[in-house]
Amino acid sequence: MVAKSMEANLFAELLEELLNGTLVQFGNSSGKPGNFKTSDVHSSCRNIKGFSLGTTRKHDPARLAGVAEKVLELFASEKITLPIARVFDLEEAAQAHKLIESRNYEGKILIKV
Repeated sequence: MVAKSMEANLFAELLEELLNGTLVQFGNSSGKPGNFKTSDVHSSCRNIKGFSLGTTRKHDPARLAGVAEKVLELFASEKITLPIARVFDLEEAAQAHKLIESRNYEGKILIKV
């Protein structure tokens, strides 16, 4: 199984590398749809599954409530932390956006308001 948040052009590459099994696609960092031929899937015993927490949050938020509560507790107790790449002032929002577009960072980009 391959699980990946991917750009559309990476989708075809990963599907080609998957000899058999399941490709789980989550996220869509490019905003462009990935494409495939149905014959590339059924003739090779490969599967494609999509996953989106946003869809679950929209259609069945109660399903996530318990998990969300536990995650918030872990953050509050500092048992887990979220890596922050950089914090920008609101006036620097354009710079923050350029950094996000560059994809040359690790962690979250924050803007103080």
